[in-house]
Amino acid sequence: MAEASTYFFVLSILVLVAGLVVFAMKYASAAYQSRLKATWQTDMETAMSALGEEISRLSARMSSVEKLLREVE
Repeated sequence: MAEASTYFFVLSILVLVAGLVVFAMKYASAAYQSRLKATWQTDMETAMSALGEEISRLSARMSSVEKLLREVE
């Protein structure tokens, strides 16, 4: 009788530990994804500002080319 209760106790502990491991992995995954998303947003903001600067430089160059072509006419 004592052996059956020991096995039940050990089995119960293992099930509880497995449940805790699953929830810990779920929490760790959510934290990792949150950090990854924040990093991705920062990188995207940097890339967007760089693209905006490049577009403004290209616009300035195009306006100087247009001015030069008007002078040639």
